[in-house]
Amino acid sequence: MPAAAPLLLLLAILWWPLVLPLAPSHLQSPPTFITLNGSRLNHLLLDTHSGHVYVGAVNVLFHLSPDLQLLSWGKTGPKLDSPDCLPPIDPTDCTQAETTDNTNKLLLLEEVKEREPLSLIVCGTVLQGICEKRSLENVSQVLYKTDNPVDTQYVAANDPRVSTVGVVVEQKGVLLMLVGRGYTSKGPGGVPPITMRRLTPVARHSAPAFSHEELGKLVVGSYSEYNNHFVKAFSHNNYVYFVFSRRDVWGKREYRTYVSRLCAGDPNFYSYVEVPLSCGEGYNLAQAAVLGYHREQPMLFVAMAMGQASTPTPTDRSALCVYKVEELDKALHGAQLLCYTQEGKDANNKEKAYIEYEVSSNCLKLPQDSLNEYPCGGEHTPSPIASAIALEATPAFTWTPLITAVTTATEVGHTIVLLGDKNGRLHKVFLHANGTGTKYDTVEVDAESPINADLLLDFTKQNVYVLTERKVTKLHVAQCEKHLDCHSCLSNRDPYCGWCSLEGRCTRKMDCARHAQPHHWIWSYSRERQCVSIESLHPSIQSREEQTQVQTLIPDHLLQLPVLSKDESLSCAFGSLAAQPAVVMENRITCQSPAPEQLPPSPPGNDHVSVRMALKFGDVTISHTNITFYDCKAVGRLNATSPCMACVNSMWPCHWCVKDELCTHDKSCPRQHVIYNSRVSVGPLISPRTVNKVTTCHNMYSDLFFFLKVKINYYYYTWRSSQSSPRGPDSCPCVWALQSFPLVPVGFDTELSLQGKNLDIFEVMLICRLSSHPIHCAGVNMLALTFHVQLYDCSVGQSDCSQCRAVAANYGCVWCADETPSCVYNQSCTSGTMDTCPPPLITEVEPLTGPLEGGILLTIQGSNLGQSFQDIKAGVTVAGVTCTPLPEAYHISNSIVCELQASANVTAGPVVITVRGSEKGESPQTFSYQNPQLSRIVPEKGPLAGGTMLTVHGSQLLTGQRTEQRSDQITGLQAFLVSDTRLICRTSHSNQTGRVPVKVVFGKAERLLDSVLYSYMEDPVITDATPMESFYGYVSAYVSFCFQIQELCTNVTSERMICKSPAVEPKSRIVRVWFEMDNVHIDFPTIKNKPFTYHPNPDLFQLNSESRGTPIRFKPGGVLAVEGKGLTLAMSREEVVARLGDKECDVKTLDNTHLYCEPPEEQPLALDDSDLPTLKVLMGSLPFDLGPVQYDNDLHSAVPLAAQIGLAAGAAVVVLIVRKSKQALRDYKKVLVQLETLEINVGDQCRKEFTDLMTEMMDLSSDVGGPGIPFLDYRTYAERVFFPGQKGAPLSQNLDLPDSRRQTVEQGLGQLNNLLNNRLFLIRFIHTLEAQQSFSQRDRGYVASLLTMALHDKLEYFTDVMKTLLGDLMQQYVAKNPKLMLRRTETVVEKMLTNWMSICLYSFLKEVAGEPLYKLYRAIKYQVDKGPVDAVTGKAKRTLNDSHLLREDIDYCSFLFLSQTLTVLVKSGVEVQPCPVKVLDSDTITQVKDKILDQIYKGAPYSQRPAADSLDLEWRSGQAGHLTLSDDDVTAIVQGRWKRINTLQHYKVPDEATVALIPRSQKTPMLEGEEEEGLRLWHLVKPSEDPEIPKHRKSSMRERERAKAIPEIYLTRLLSMKGTLQKFVDDVFVAILSRKRPPPIAVRFFFDFLDDMAEKHGIDDPETVHIWKTNSLPLRFWVNILKNPQFVFDVQVTDSVDAVLSVIAQTFIDSCTTSEHKVGRDSPVNKLLYAREIPRYKQLVERYYSDIHNAVSGCYQEMNSTLTELSGMNSLVALHELYKYINKYYDQIIMSLEEDAAGQKMQLAYRLQQVAALVENKVTDL
Repeated sequence: MPAAAPLLLLLAILWWPLVLPLAPSHLQSPPTFITLNGSRLNHLLLDTHSGHVYVGAVNVLFHLSPDLQLLSWGKTGPKLDSPDCLPPIDPTDCTQAETTDNTNKLLLLEEVKEREPLSLIVCGTVLQGICEKRSLENVSQVLYKTDNPVDTQYVAANDPRVSTVGVVVEQKGVLLMLVGRGYTSKGPGGVPPITMRRLTPVARHSAPAFSHEELGKLVVGSYSEYNNHFVKAFSHNNYVYFVFSRRDVWGKREYRTYVSRLCAGDPNFYSYVEVPLSCGEGYNLAQAAVLGYHREQPMLFVAMAMGQASTPTPTDRSALCVYKVEELDKALHGAQLLCYTQEGKDANNKEKAYIEYEVSSNCLKLPQDSLNEYPCGGEHTPSPIASAIALEATPAFTWTPLITAVTTATEVGHTIVLLGDKNGRLHKVFLHANGTGTKYDTVEVDAESPINADLLLDFTKQNVYVLTERKVTKLHVAQCEKHLDCHSCLSNRDPYCGWCSLEGRCTRKMDCARHAQPHHWIWSYSRERQCVSIESLHPSIQSREEQTQVQTLIPDHLLQLPVLSKDESLSCAFGSLAAQPAVVMENRITCQSPAPEQLPPSPPGNDHVSVRMALKFGDVTISHTNITFYDCKAVGRLNATSPCMACVNSMWPCHWCVKDELCTHDKSCPRQHVIYNSRVSVGPLISPRTVNKVTTCHNMYSDLFFFLKVKINYYYYTWRSSQSSPRGPDSCPCVWALQSFPLVPVGFDTELSLQGKNLDIFEVMLICRLSSHPIHCAGVNMLALTFHVQLYDCSVGQSDCSQCRAVAANYGCVWCADETPSCVYNQSCTSGTMDTCPPPLITEVEPLTGPLEGGILLTIQGSNLGQSFQDIKAGVTVAGVTCTPLPEAYHISNSIVCELQASANVTAGPVVITVRGSEKGESPQTFSYQNPQLSRIVPEKGPLAGGTMLTVHGSQLLTGQRTEQRSDQITGLQAFLVSDTRLICRTSHSNQTGRVPVKVVFGKAERLLDSVLYSYMEDPVITDATPMESFYGYVSAYVSFCFQIQELCTNVTSERMICKSPAVEPKSRIVRVWFEMDNVHIDFPTIKNKPFTYHPNPDLFQLNSESRGTPIRFKPGGVLAVEGKGLTLAMSREEVVARLGDKECDVKTLDNTHLYCEPPEEQPLALDDSDLPTLKVLMGSLPFDLGPVQYDNDLHSAVPLAAQIGLAAGAAVVVLIVRKSKQALRDYKKVLVQLETLEINVGDQCRKEFTDLMTEMMDLSSDVGGPGIPFLDYRTYAERVFFPGQKGAPLSQNLDLPDSRRQTVEQGLGQLNNLLNNRLFLIRFIHTLEAQQSFSQRDRGYVASLLTMALHDKLEYFTDVMKTLLGDLMQQYVAKNPKLMLRRTETVVEKMLTNWMSICLYSFLKEVAGEPLYKLYRAIKYQVDKGPVDAVTGKAKRTLNDSHLLREDIDYCSFLFLSQTLTVLVKSGVEVQPCPVKVLDSDTITQVKDKILDQIYKGAPYSQRPAADSLDLEWRSGQAGHLTLSDDDVTAIVQGRWKRINTLQHYKVPDEATVALIPRSQKTPMLEGEEEEGLRLWHLVKPSEDPEIPKHRKSSMRERERAKAIPEIYLTRLLSMKGTLQKFVDDVFVAILSRKRPPPIAVRFFFDFLDDMAEKHGIDDPETVHIWKTNSLPLRFWVNILKNPQFVFDVQVTDSVDAVLSVIAQTFIDSCTTSEHKVGRDSPVNKLLYAREIPRYKQLVERYYSDIHNAVSGCYQEMNSTLTELSGMNSLVALHELYKYINKYYDQIIMSLEEDAAGQKMQLAYRLQQVAALVENKVTDL
């Protein structure tokens, strides 16, 4: 399986994403793993020279880089095989052979020591375990394999469950492979359990590679008895060892583990000896083994399991046992010595050694020096020898579950064992010097699979490769760097890791620069295994205001500090400050603390700061601790209310200086008088405290709040002698209260008295004064204190006399009678106070009206309205009527709220207030008592949900301020809009329907409207809402906030309303769309289960895009075309309004990018002052001004509007006039308008037809997806695609040769097949053929298909050759016109490409495109058969093809499209089954039979049903009336030269008649014979009378036929057919070009190839690449399939169906072109039909191409697998056919090969001559 470099690169891209991290993200180097395409993995191999990893899996080999990136891969299976048959496998001889997976059993390097390996040795289970060699650089490249192996080349076990091990050794320059394999019951017997094999043939030997012929093997008497389960094979000191387990045949027949040994250069196995191993109690079954070292001694590490009773099945209990190789060799040597010299017996005559494996040999008594003379035995020495004495070992480590893998590593003399278990975990065990193991870490590798025994360390010994069933994982054996501190490093107990003290990191020992010096590298398993730490600091706390020496103490029991050189020293670092040198004396380290100004500030709210103190070597921190610096000044600042108490009670040694008001660490003060800290000694550190005290003062008046801090200073005279050394907080002087009243009037001097504690120290009661100026106290030596007092100002908030007099008396506020009366403090009033207040002043009354019944609340505003509620409690009247004040609403002097009392009559008057003790106050406003009345309500009904805007009409409705409306059942209806005659309110919810009166309440007055009742109706329901989408509408800038938009609905009736969609911001996120009808809210999604969608606004471009504002010229009679984008996203043609000036421009067509409107014949008038009308378009609420239009009246259309398609009643005729390009554009737009008009007219008919069709298709849909779709098998599909239209294609032929020549010819063809697999030969062969003039285009296609067959089993190679040939072809076209490449099939490679696409897309056809394609075919056939089809011309009434349209009116039934129903009886033995069938009375008898067969064999393959001409149709009427119907009989009508084919109408068969299909009794003459007699046949219409048209005139005749006028009625038929089939056409196109699923990998592969070729040749024109892709896929493959469904399905495609498919295929072609698709009046009708759909299809194609181009280039491994799966169609017939071309151009091909230098080296011409000699005995120069 050759693999080119580009393919390998793509594969690497595929596998790379599968490399994922396993470990936590904080690790610096996380492990990686790779899952190799889900393959089951068997073996792992490491090339220590390159570091590359090789993985043997089931059917696959993988080649990985050291970091597990895929470099190459190759397949090894599956293969046709049976373990009971010998290779090569011939299915005719080995009938039980089947496709068998190839499990990898051996994976070894062919290498000589200290040299780079030569190859990869691979052995699997298939073909009796033969081996092959593969390239180490590209494992897909096979260097050696044997196609016809002999029995001595059977190497590995042919059963995946049976073990095989091997080892490669070198002896005398020859590489040998020793293999141990278990016994298999199937296959050839006699394969020894241990064999020696030569890896390369040697000249002096005839044995092939991998054969054990002439080499040693372990001879066994009974293979089944000695069924060794091999675990490991390894070489050591010129010996080869095998570890295996088997039943102890000689002893107790229990299962044991053995180690056997033989000399590596012993070709006869004379030196074979084995010894049993014992491991603790019951651990008897070896699971894995490895040769390692412990304490510099070679050791054999064996993972043992405890067996289940006397079976070879292991339990979960397992152990690791370690055996010294020296002791093992000693035991083996002892057994040999006993068997050589003492007949196997010891001094006590007990048998200690014996001959094993039931061979005819015995222990002997040879001379004592025999073993020294013959260390590897000889012909005269006994063998094979087994020891009866087991080599014993105590388990170093036991574990549950089962250990499945073991490997070892040595780190600076210490042994680490890595163990894998069956639960997918890897355990790391440290092996101590005494041989016991300690597990220190476990890593979960793969929870779903056991660890494979191939556990390999890389050449650096730093990583281990772990193999599980599904993935390969690379793990670090140690990750010291993840431990960031010494404690973490040592506590992990990883023997790889230790703490490198002076580097400050966890490292392996050799990574620590000074590991050899004492105390520099600390190891967790050493006696001195504690990290350097600081035991104590002195001092541990200190004042930040002093600088001291800090001593660090290292514990005595710890190791000494790392030894430094004379030039090196340790340092101390405080926080982020620069390090300072440290003085080291034994275990004490002294450092200088930082200067006060260098220390960091204390955190806010704290009186100390903790600083990290680090002991450092350079930049590396060896150890660290924290030291605290306290700040006594901060203690005082943080407690401003009592700094003395806080200072002397602090946990820090702080003292209070009384005179200096200072908290300090010094025990003396500048001015003496110290209060000492209460703590004699500083206690342990406690959590810092934050002092935060807040005091709140409340002012005397409600609106005046503030704080005031007043410093009061007092004198002191002498310090009390009784307390000469005051200590603690109780000694602090303290003032805590005001003795005087705390109210202080503003602007007036006030005396304050203080009260406190310890004030007797100063011997006086201190008094100070506070003025309006800054605080001042006389004297010196002052002590500052802080108190809270309340300042107030009588004038603030007291604006009138009543308010002033209402203030509490203790404030001393009076109303002072100055020039400007005001409220002041009583001692500030100099002109005298006023004893009484002025009369009340009323400024405002609300409302000014009220009902006669009263009950409303009246609000009165003013001043001097009393000093308390009692003053006005009985003093308020309104229009002479008492109004009762409310106490809770009264505001002193400012406001009164009273409840209006009833009045007997309508009256009016002022509001009068009488305040106790003063004069009356009267309002200037007049209050009126009124009598409001109700007259009617609008509307008179509303929904139960409420929310209806109810308008109540009446008089004097403004009566009162707070109105309330409710019905009898509903309360709380708030009136929110009131006038004197109208009141509007919103109804609330009701629980039931019905009519209720309306009542309005004015205070205590109620007015009931009983003449008109309000009706509650059921809530409205919306059953449908159309459309479901809209444009945004807004064009303003986006504003980022949440808001709600609404739009009123219009034209509301009980069943319908029209609502404009609300305009929203273009970038808005639509949260909800709903309909709101009063309180009924209906969310849009609940109506149709789909949300309402907003689309971007449409955009219409200016008519004159080149010169905005310049008018365009318009010829009357045409249409105006407006270009735009997004026009139909949420808009239909009917919703668009277009106006040209003052007239409407009739919108005819609207698609996504164009709007066409037809303006009036005469130029309209402009709406403004301009001379020319402007085209304005309104799309919803979006207006567009598109520019002026000027009519071109000189060029008025010569064709009247009424004569154009679709615009006149009746059968108008299309007149084709060729004009300039502008005229063509206008024609194109007009034709689109006309087509859309016609499609609208036939819309109803299409819908009816489509409904009928879908009903018919229901039965089909139930069959689709299963056997209901009659797919052709792949072979038939390939034959029809490769050789279209050819009968007897090579695929269905056999090689027709005489028996005497067959073997020779087949041998020659086999050699030709080998030649074709030579790239150089194949390419020269193709180029030579194409250079011959007589090599026709048909020959090119035929040869390409033959090559496809011949190379079908090597499709990867075929693909590679095809790419090379395409590259050559591209080189030719690039020099000429690159757009023409692949346009036709003119070369061999172009047909090869067609075939390649057909092969690669077969599965896509079956799985994706097949179903919609089959449905389209069935729909077409059903529709065509519903109407008359002419049996002679193939023309049909229902078609898409105008040239196949049956235009004549055929009187086939009295009612349109209704067929007769026949009951058909089909004879099947004696059973008669009725079956209803729809036919037409105009059908011929053969057409009727076909329709009957279609119905009977619905869904069955066409090839499996009987032919119509093999059956007769019998009409049965009654018991005896049987009439056989035929297309031609004596009753046929003949008129002149014309003979009509018989129909049901001819026989007058009635509706619902019974007919039967019966086998034809006699052959009737063919109708074609009539033509020879001079009669011409016709069915529905007579064919043209014209004589045979010469070929050179046929094309012109077709053009002439197209040019015939097409009446509208016939065009309507085409459109009706198109509309009915539209869904099925869309489904096929969408399936082919779908973006919802990934495109077929072959398409992506080839499109990427074309993109690469374009880039290589510098082609940057996207249109060229688009054309290449179209020519290679849609044009080359899909069009072929669309036109020929019989290539894919087993169906019959009639001419009438084929005509429809041709139109659809042409539409697909037009959709893939880049040129703009425009149609005009002279365009074929077939193109007109899909003129509107093609732009949409073009978008599908462009997006399809774009998605593939923009997709990330993937790996094409999947494609190669697909190609391999499709392989297997090699044909000798194809090779024989190819040879015919070789024979035809033999000389030219030979000459071409001989001219090529590379061909000469490969002797290609010579090899071709050999082929010719074999195939046809051609005489050559051989």
